[in-house]
Formats: sequence, C-alpha cells, structure tokens
Amino acid sequence: MGYEYVPEADIWLRLHIVPADWQEARLRCHLEGGVLASPSNSALTKAMIDMMSSKELIMKKIFTGIQAVVAKGHFMTIDGIPLSNLSLRWADNEPNNANNNEDCLTMNGESEVADANCADVCPFFCAKKSSKMTVNKCGTTDDEYHLEPRTGSCYKFHQLPRTWHQAAGACFSEGAHLAIINSPEESQVLKELFAKYPQNTLRVKYPHVAMIGFWDWNEHARNGEWLTIFGETLAAAGFSTWSANEPNNAFGIEFCGSIVRDGLLNDFECNTSAVFICERERAYK
Repeated sequence: MGYEYVPEADIWLRLHIVPADWQEARLRCHLEGGVLASPSNSALTKAMIDMMSSKELIMKKIFTGIQAVVAKGHFMTIDGIPLSNLSLRWADNEPNNANNNEDCLTMNGESEVADANCADVCPFFCAKKSSKMTVNKCGTTDDEYHLEPRTGSCYKFHQLPRTWHQAAGACFSEGAHLAIINSPEESQVLKELFAKYPQNTLRVKYPHVAMIGFWDWNEHARNGEWLTIFGETLAAAGFSTWSANEPNNAFGIEFCGSIVRDGLLNDFECNTSAVFICERERAYK
C-alpha cells in the first residue's frame, strides 16, 4: 500500500508525508515490513529526491535511516553501513551537533545531509528491498494474512504485544484494521484463531486477551458508549455479546476493546500491551 518500485535500485519505496520523530518513523516502517530508508546509493538517492519533488517537499528535510547508534558522531545506516562508505555531502555548517543532541541524519531536496535531534519530526521514506513481492488472495504481500471463507475477510494474529493505539497503527500500516466482529459466526472465527495460540506460548502478561477494533470513544466522559473504529455501535455492527461479568471497567481504566478466549467481548486498559488481531477485507486497499 503506497509503495512504488524503483527498478534502478531494485527497491520498493514509500514517502510518508505526515512527520514523525525518528523512532516513530523507524517503528512505522518496521510495521510495514520495511526499514527507514537511507540514501545509500545514487539510484536510491535520486528516487527519494524525485518523490520529494513530486510532493512539493523539495525545500524540506526528511529523516533518513542513518543514526549515531554506537557512539557520538559515528553515523551508520540501520543495516550497518557506515556514513563514510556513502557518497553524501554535508549541508553548509553541518554537522554541528547542536546542544550536543543531534544523533540522527536528515536529507534535504538537494541531497545534502545534516545532523538533527532525533526527537524532531520530519517526513520520511520506508523501503522494502525485494522486487519479487507477490500479492496473495488477501490482496497483500504479507503471507501471515489468511482468508476465512466464512466471513470473506482475512485475519492476522499479532503475537508481539502492543498497546491498543499502537495495535491500531500496526494494522493500518498493513492496509488492514483491528478486527471488528460483525456476527456470531465471526466471533467463532476469532475464537478459533485465538485457540491456535495457547496461553503458554504467548509471552504476555494477559495471554487470555486479544485486542480488536472497538472502544469507548468518549473515554474521558466514562460513559460506556462502545463504538467500533468505524463509528458504529456494537449492535449496529452485528455483535454485542460480552463475556461473563463484562464490561467491568476494572480500576476505572478499561476503555478499549478486546476479546477473551471464548470469542466474546471484553473491556481492556488502552495503555497495557496485549496481542491483537488485524482484519483485512479482500477489497480493502
């Protein structure tokens, strides 16, 4: 989703216009199955500059995947290539390590690099290195999505725990969304999917909980008005059956949606990490 193939560099490239800090940019690329892109050769640098120009970012700067991760001033790409091995030129008066706090590298539309504070926010590129990506039945190159004939949707179970908002972002990065239960049959589908990952195989604090796509949209009012991420009430979406004694808003902090292993609904603390399920309709792009 959103990637363009650059044959000269044999790489897939995507420009994210919405700025992020360096760590968030790196995480977003990772969630997409790629890496934060670096101008590591002339073909890739040219492709990045051309995309920046097409999006009217030529006068701005973007984060690269180059950071001083080992020691101050020793810059290298995420995949371990030292800056000294790259044919890049510094912008005027760079590097300057302002306030002794510039450990990330940016690039402007003139292919000049500068050191920058990693907490700054900039647009960025993600890159995927394989030119042989094939689209599966789910309309994605991610083979962890599997088509479920009973619902017509594809699902992926994420074993790496995240908070609810991080999970929602991870699904979105994959061209999907946190799963929404639209019928008792879909509840059964998710129950069966969850059962494939027994509690003793999950390295999480709450192995009986998997987050899905609904929440108390007005959590600050604490009014228990549960909606899907698409703004429907649970009843309108087609399934509103809670697990026993739920929702209970334990400790007054459970405002995000999940299921437990019976496939029924459960409220859960938004900032506590848990496994989660993404859903991708086959027509979703």
